[in-house]
Amino acid sequence: MSKLVIKNGTVVDGTKAPRYRADIAIENGTISKIGSDISPMKGDQVIDAAGKIVAPGVIDIHTHYDAQIHWDPYCTSSGWHGTTTVVMGNCGFGFAPCRPHDRERYMQMMQNTEQVPIGAMKKAMNWNWETFPDWINHLKALPKGVNVANFVPLNPLLAYAMGVDACKSRPASIAQRRKMRDYLNEAMDAGAIGFAYSFQGEHNSHVDFDGTPMPSDTMAVEEVYNLAEVLKERGQGVVQALVETPGINYRDSLLEVARISGRPVIHNLAMILDAFPEYHTDIYKMLDKAQKEGLTIYSSSLTSRSWAELRAGDFTAWDTLPIMREFSNSKDKLTLSQSLDFRARLRQHYDPIQMAASGGSWDTYVLQNAQEASAYSQYEGRSLGSIASEKNVEITDLFMDIVAASNLQADFASLDPFSRDPSDTEKMIRHSRIIPGLSDGGAHPKFFSGGNWSTDLIMWMCREEKRISLEDMHYTFSALPAQVIGLNGRGTITETSAADMYIYDYDLLGYDREKYEILHDLPDGDWRRVVRAEGIDQIITNGETTFEKGKATGRTPGRLLGNGGPETDVMLQG
Repeated sequence: MSKLVIKNGTVVDGTKAPRYRADIAIENGTISKIGSDISPMKGDQVIDAAGKIVAPGVIDIHTHYDAQIHWDPYCTSSGWHGTTTVVMGNCGFGFAPCRPHDRERYMQMMQNTEQVPIGAMKKAMNWNWETFPDWINHLKALPKGVNVANFVPLNPLLAYAMGVDACKSRPASIAQRRKMRDYLNEAMDAGAIGFAYSFQGEHNSHVDFDGTPMPSDTMAVEEVYNLAEVLKERGQGVVQALVETPGINYRDSLLEVARISGRPVIHNLAMILDAFPEYHTDIYKMLDKAQKEGLTIYSSSLTSRSWAELRAGDFTAWDTLPIMREFSNSKDKLTLSQSLDFRARLRQHYDPIQMAASGGSWDTYVLQNAQEASAYSQYEGRSLGSIASEKNVEITDLFMDIVAASNLQADFASLDPFSRDPSDTEKMIRHSRIIPGLSDGGAHPKFFSGGNWSTDLIMWMCREEKRISLEDMHYTFSALPAQVIGLNGRGTITETSAADMYIYDYDLLGYDREKYEILHDLPDGDWRRVVRAEGIDQIITNGETTFEKGKATGRTPGRLLGNGGPETDVMLQG
């Protein structure tokens, strides 16, 4: 039987062991041998990796590719940057379980919370599922260039057990809580890795189509405790929870979920914010407290040099501010941007500190293009703060002037709010209970593209700053998340492990840090912003090459991965 042989590569195996030069033989999707001189047989495919790094495929634990995987089997941008496994259903958003009459509402929820264009969903998704096991079978049948693991999203579960409207207005009954336990059990039996939710009350920027909170944000906390008991009884599964934004948190409930379930809990999210310098240190304290108590809580983090490029008509991260939520939910944003009443209220309620934690304060926005707003074309490339100072106008009025003059088509770049301090970033990455990453892949495609996070961290923290070794970095990219979510046999380059890996030139690894690329490649012709990778020669998933020099090969060897318990993972073929 023919196999794949990788020759002469420098192996960084994900275990933190020192790199070494070796050949790797792969058969039937598994690493069969690692040695100093493996001789290919007739018919074997051979890759010469001399001078290149061979590393485990990235495991991207926080994505929203639930819709995009229907039209993009490689889940790009993540798939371009060495990611071989994505985790979906995060923050409690997803498409199953779902009764047929609720399908439109679920797509509206996904459009409003994660800005996935509803036109693309309607064209690409056939909705041949209702229960979560049906959803798993549906995903198995889809061609996949990456592996997929799935949380049960709590918002659909609440809606399925209680009704879409009822779950937003009252606690579940005893009978409905029994139903939810049954639904979670059948989902876990089918291959779910656990459940995920958001719980932020009125403070979440992710809101429903009508501007009201999502069901899980205002649910009775007993609903999540009830489901935590299921994982305790099963002795398996993971919980993912978005429980805070700067200035508001529900960490006590998170600790209680960890106590009840006895299972790993992934807190969302850790990041370093210049406007809230105590935010990340408070998270360290929470993680340390949990560890002392014997609770297994990790925090996923946004540590790469991320940025947003936005048009006012598409952006929603600022919806934590009620005045901006009003703008986002307006059916006529152009008229509202010119309203004297709205502008007066915006000047009164605009909070630059809170805005800095919600997508960047406007004074730091850089005007990228004014398009139809010819009066502002001379200011392209400058910050709004400097323009407002020169014109002696309020920043809120300047922003809305440009929005109105460009018919909402002006592009702005926001480099805030994320800190660029390498020392603080190093400390966060090295924390034993923090998982670097959080691409948010598939979400917010018109203003954010985070699938390049792994490439950026190697460029920044390993190559430029020389603060973290490749050995340590690749451990956090692969072995650590595999361990946390229970995917045994993945995340390392070791004999008998799944052959998920990528081969790259360390000196050439990179991406365009100047500007996102715009692609009109959604099923209905709509557009998105992306970041391509440079310097990656091959990406291999389950032993098959899915990318060569940035080009997809057309192969789709991805599998559904499910948590089969504390000692084994179930690889659901498909």
